Amino acid sequence: MSMFLDVAVNAAQEAGAILKDKLGKVGLREKGPSDLVTEADVLAQRKVEEIVLKSFPDHCFIGEESQGKTPSFGEASKSIVPDDQMLRESQCGSGAPESQPYTWIVDPLDGTTNFVHNVPFFCTSIGLAKGNDILCGVIFNPISGELFTAEKGQGAFLNGDRIKTTAETNPRNALTSISFATQTFEHSPDYIVFRRFVPVCQAMRRTGSTALNLAFLACGRFDAMSCQCAHPWDVAAGVCILLEAGGVATHVNGSPFDLARQPLLATANQTLQNEFLKLLSD
Repeated sequence: MSMFLDVAVNAAQEAGAILKDKLGKVGLREKGPSDLVTEADVLAQRKVEEIVLKSFPDHCFIGEESQGKTPSFGEASKSIVPDDQMLRESQCGSGAPESQPYTWIVDPLDGTTNFVHNVPFFCTSIGLAKGNDILCGVIFNPISGELFTAEKGQGAFLNGDRIKTTAETNPRNALTSISFATQTFEHSPDYIVFRRFVPVCQAMRRTGSTALNLAFLACGRFDAMSCQCAHPWDVAAGVCILLEAGGVATHVNGSPFDLARQPLLATANQTLQNEFLKLLSD
């Protein structure tokens, strides 16, 4: 592994240990309607910051729990990233200036609602990007012990074994996953996509973690996934892993993937991607 990936793996595993230790032991608060956060979220992000800054003190961060909505859980959980290195989510992808240094994009606990209810589908997701170029990605589920890793140009791996996407090309045979926003209504984009896909796909699943949806797509458990409300911390690591496993990720109009844009459609291969894009354009 490169030093970047080595640090990312260490940070994800240390954060995951916090999540596992805190499972069933922490209270929760709301950042917004149905948008939950716990002490475990912020403690895990603080741990990632500590590990990354020790190796790369001049790198920048975009973290889910640093976007101005997260309530305080005390001094021990406060971010240690200098203000000028903590970026907003609009400052990545096409929104990143050319002079911007390496940026770590972190979701310390993807699947907080699952975590709160003791459902074992949650993870720590860490990606490293320079502009819209995602250099490495790590997704770690501390309950299953599954560690998904990838570096650009080096392939994707699950616990050290190389993984690849499926060869499925027909949506009718596809097991597809979908993510919904914390509040979903009849007119919500994800719900519209769900209604378009569910009569056509073999079946649809919702794990409650966008990062795990992408990881499961990368290793062949799913054939496609959709998330119309994706934030960069939800997808940075997962898209890196998926692309290295042979998958495809674009926006719903077929335009190239951009960390700064939300609607994401990802599939196992280009043929299947084209078929799902047709379903959305009909």
